[in-house]
Amino acid sequence: MASDVRPERSKAHRLKRLRHEGLKPPVQSGDGPRPDAVLDCGWGRLLFAQTFETAEPLVEALRAEGPDRRDIAFYVRNPHVLLAQAPQELFLDPSHTYRLELATYRAGRRQPRGFTVRRLTSEADAQAVNDIYAKRKMVPVPPDFFWSHRDDRTITYFVAEDATTGAVIGTVTGVNHARAFDDPECGSSLWCLAVDPQATQPGVGEALVRRLAEHFKTQGLAYMDLSVMHDNDQAIALYEKLGFRRVSFFGVKRKNPINEALFVGPTDDHDLNPYARIIVNEARRRGIHTEIIDAEGGLFRLNWGGRSVRCRESLSELTSAVALSICDDKRMTRRIVEAAGVRVPERVDPDDPSAIDAALERFGALVVKPARGEQGQG
Repeated sequence: MASDVRPERSKAHRLKRLRHEGLKPPVQSGDGPRPDAVLDCGWGRLLFAQTFETAEPLVEALRAEGPDRRDIAFYVRNPHVLLAQAPQELFLDPSHTYRLELATYRAGRRQPRGFTVRRLTSEADAQAVNDIYAKRKMVPVPPDFFWSHRDDRTITYFVAEDATTGAVIGTVTGVNHARAFDDPECGSSLWCLAVDPQATQPGVGEALVRRLAEHFKTQGLAYMDLSVMHDNDQAIALYEKLGFRRVSFFGVKRKNPINEALFVGPTDDHDLNPYARIIVNEARRRGIHTEIIDAEGGLFRLNWGGRSVRCRESLSELTSAVALSICDDKRMTRRIVEAAGVRVPERVDPDDPSAIDAALERFGALVVKPARGEQGQG
């Protein structure tokens, strides 16, 4: 009889796991997670998308992102629905999600050489972690945030310490989901794995990942997830070696200067002049398609939906010929703008040497511009 029950239990467990890792919401048994769960991690907030019933409150939470922060909506099952709510503000993070089942995880036999892994224990550790973040171009965390959460059982910080110098050469952050939002699945996640680029010891990243996995396993958690850029082949190879499997969850972020490289996409090599390049870059930040017509002349096309506008630098085909002639002649531009009551720089007659000497005596330096044209080409 026992042999008949065990296969049924194994089958039920596999089906439940497949549903949890798929695009359908998991079947809840007992109390559910805390609704609309958000966790401040110092560098930004983690928004656990599975705790939001609809897309609207999740979008509003992402809109509340603070300055110089990087919020992440994680475990998004239907990213297309979320993006449709705010296509100009949000984008799909080009990262893969990987999961390590802690029940079957086995600790590595190789011991770290030349370094040890321990908890973050001092303000000096916090500053050293921020130094590594800066070297890796990651968002820094206020040092007092590290220190105020040093005994927090929701967020865990481990660092790798050089056995010879005592310097911090690596760091990793872990989040206990059961404590963060009463996760019925008892999951966890890994964030901000970073190793000092100057570190010479091998296996620092692997040791930090293993230490965090062992820590969460002793706490009785079921799995540990992480997010990794799709083109980070070296990191993906490490995670797969450790037993991580890819799962079907997505991350959504808000468009901001920190994330710009992720949603603007690769830029072309057209040699646009600075004036045209400024507008083209800003259009791409706003999700407006740009098409370079003639790079040398600064001519390009902006496409948005069913509309298309050709531009030459800041002038578009909607600009009248009269307005174009005003912009083309700086002397005329200055007169018209000054007559409108706008303060303009003083002008010196280039044919009057005494006036030039007097202006140099007064201002110390002058800028020479052609009356027509730009970039010194009149």
